[in-house]
Amino acid sequence: MKPFVLAFPLALILTGLCFAQAPDPAPEQTAVQANDRAYEEAYAKSDVKALADFFAEDADYTTDDGRSFSGRAAITEAITAGLVASRGSKVAITTDSVRLLAPETVLQKGSTTVTAKSGETNSALFTAIHIRKDGKWRISQLIESPVPTLTPADHLAELSWLIGVWEENDKANDLTVQSQYAWARGGNFLTRNVTVKRAGDVTMEGWQIIGWDPLEERLRSWTFDGEGGYSEGYFTRDGERWLLRETGVAPDGSRTSGDNTITKLGTDKLTWESDNRTLDGDPQPSIGRVEINRVKGN
Repeated sequence: MKPFVLAFPLALILTGLCFAQAPDPAPEQTAVQANDRAYEEAYAKSDVKALADFFAEDADYTTDDGRSFSGRAAITEAITAGLVASRGSKVAITTDSVRLLAPETVLQKGSTTVTAKSGETNSALFTAIHIRKDGKWRISQLIESPVPTLTPADHLAELSWLIGVWEENDKANDLTVQSQYAWARGGNFLTRNVTVKRAGDVTMEGWQIIGWDPLEERLRSWTFDGEGGYSEGYFTRDGERWLLRETGVAPDGSRTSGDNTITKLGTDKLTWESDNRTLDGDPQPSIGRVEINRVKGN
């Protein structure tokens, strides 16, 4: 099973999470998000009257390109012009936070994505103040802003907690796996050097590069071992947990694959486990959860 020493112990140092059950949303948040869903439906129907009714009579609206509109009448004209220019489009509203400012006033932050018939999308960030009057929540102020262009380093930031030296010790087999993570020059890639020791002697070395794939729009990795094997894979994040789905080739030409789950348990602790492992298409035993700790001072 030597081919798997790279594909899996090499991933053996990435991981994370204990999931906490989210509390029930506040009534104000529920009401605002219900308005969001209703707004999306009205937008899909190009219902200008319904869309305008989400705004207060004296509402202010600033678009992401800096145009400003004051009062529902002016906002209605802007909505009408926008629907004409993007006929057949749909909008999706995502809420990042809803905060109560006063008993009848809430602040909402989030983003919108407009999808045209052609499939082209256009996104913006927004901050909205909602005021409840006569039992109905309406938008008093809406400010849009452009979505910042993210660099590869921005995308990699979610894994920056790995920077440093991590170590897993298998005392029963006198085996130590140490991984050192560092930023590559320019900050657009993470590098990882892996050293596997048995009884104090180095038995294997490996190297991994993690970066942002602009075509697939997700994080990916390339892994190499000192004996000539290699693998590549893509990351999928779920909270503080990362799934790295890898496929590779061992030095003898046999093909490997596996799903490695990395869970962050804290600043200095993570776990790693591997499932759905195959060697030349044949199922291989899973590797149970392993706890890995940061080396003190790193």
